[in-house]
Amino acid sequence: MPLLLVNGSDLSQIACNIKYTDPFNNGASSLTFEYPAAKAGLFPNGSAVVFTYGGANVFYGFLFTSKANDATVKCTACDQLRYLKAEAFLTRQEEPLDSFCNKVFAQAGDRIRVGEMDSTQISLKQHVFDNKTWLDMIYDSIRENLYLNGYLYALRDEFGALTLRDVYDLRLPLVIGDGSLATGYDYSISIDGDTANYVKVGHDNDAAGVRDVFVAEDSANIAKWGKLALYKTVSGSVNEAQLKELAANILAVKNRETESLTLDCTGDLRVRAGCGVKVVLSAAGINLWAMVTKAAHSFAGASHTMRLELQYGRWQSWMS
Repeated sequence: MPLLLVNGSDLSQIACNIKYTDPFNNGASSLTFEYPAAKAGLFPNGSAVVFTYGGANVFYGFLFTSKANDATVKCTACDQLRYLKAEAFLTRQEEPLDSFCNKVFAQAGDRIRVGEMDSTQISLKQHVFDNKTWLDMIYDSIRENLYLNGYLYALRDEFGALTLRDVYDLRLPLVIGDGSLATGYDYSISIDGDTANYVKVGHDNDAAGVRDVFVAEDSANIAKWGKLALYKTVSGSVNEAQLKELAANILAVKNRETESLTLDCTGDLRVRAGCGVKVVLSAAGINLWAMVTKAAHSFAGASHTMRLELQYGRWQSWMS
């Protein structure tokens, strides 16, 4: 059964429509819930919100919104990633991703608590962030790390502790699909959102007064899909070999169709955004690993269901 505490008050017996939503590298997770206005008043914004289910820790965050009418109070709480939405100016030195994350966390307020931070090893290039949110600084750095060495990391709050985790290590021993949890699905395949078969990388050569440009392309996929171009400028001290390698690495990530799957399932609290799960759907010809890009868990008494958004194709080789 659920346990919901707001500012130390137990709302477990009166709360309803409890939903926990967790996105992958796209802002804070949230917990929404309702309770009868006659049973409890409004709680102050900033109040601590704790939710567990069946004894398992699910959510720790803070109250950000309350909406009330004569019958119902509706609340939204967010985890501490919400505090990283402030815009700032910051110079990232030539340093690893985990080091830069810790630098951001140190400046982002006294409610930030840090948990497990995987060592990312490779150093990112120096970069100046101006009028960027703390979150976007980190997400941009996660993408840069991906382009440099092919490793993808998830920034997430794990019950009150910010963590940086290699998604490869987040694979679950879980099969979803035929006869296992899934109750329905929707499938799509696209080259519209995040696909590129022509990558151009530019770097200002101040000494020569020109912009050096390096291109990586797949002529076969250009013939098949048309030219889907991506352009990226690079700052800092980089040589020609590094720029060519960067263009090739970006192409390796982007030169694929994006295959997406939405599953309605029986709930499993282990499943969060960034996790890998095995999906087996015979009717769709699917039998592979996929990464959860959004998990929405709904709770009603003893009932727990979840809706999962997943991507595969470009992630599959990392998870197999």
